Amino acid sequence: MSGARRGLADPHCHTTASDGMVSSAELVRAARRAGLDLIAVTDHDTMANAREVRARGEEEGLAVVMGEEVTTRWPAQTHVVGWFLERPVPSGRPLADTIDAIHDEGGLAVLPHPFMPTYFASCQPRMLEALIRTRALDGIELLHTSPITPGRLRDLRAFYEAHQSRLGAAIGASDSHFGEHDLGRALTAFEGTTAEDFRRSVLAGTTRPQPGRRGSIPLPLLARQQWRSLVDLPLRRLRGDLA
Repeated sequence: MSGARRGLADPHCHTTASDGMVSSAELVRAARRAGLDLIAVTDHDTMANAREVRARGEEEGLAVVMGEEVTTRWPAQTHVVGWFLERPVPSGRPLADTIDAIHDEGGLAVLPHPFMPTYFASCQPRMLEALIRTRALDGIELLHTSPITPGRLRDLRAFYEAHQSRLGAAIGASDSHFGEHDLGRALTAFEGTTAEDFRRSVLAGTTRPQPGRRGSIPLPLLARQQWRSLVDLPLRRLRGDLA
């Protein structure tokens, strides 16, 4: 890929299929306006909108990776993102088993927003240290837009430097829930522009996280999203409405 253009990806995005505030069409439209080459649609515990996003992306010249942000077993309920999935990975399994299930489906397993407080469903340092003794990740988010203290961010980067061979590619992602308001605030640069290029770059460890554009979320919209995330989504999960 020497000399090839480096694409820009935001590989952690949500829609109204889970707790996002945008439809499939709105997500694709926001990605095109942001000048992105690729997005990954990673709704919580469902892939209900994934095929529609991919189809709309094809129409608009946007590469789309189908994925899922999987909730692992209670009480930790740490999240893990699967990319390049064709069907959902069941939630509620131990973290290590969830990574195995993603790999069994031919997907890539990526750890989102690590080292944040546990109520963000974030993997903690000791948990991650224990995990990588027996499992290797394909990537880890080193740059994201979720709140993390400067000290924790330094710890994360130091941990990555010490264990890069087990943690995989360095990833930047916005964890977008609001389309044009927050998409593209944290990005992953990769060699090429297609979904297959992105996969190769992740596996080769040649991705580079980089900051993107600034964005602001209107407070009324943020309040509605928090209700979806903290009330509506858990109720739908309990009812078995996610698929």
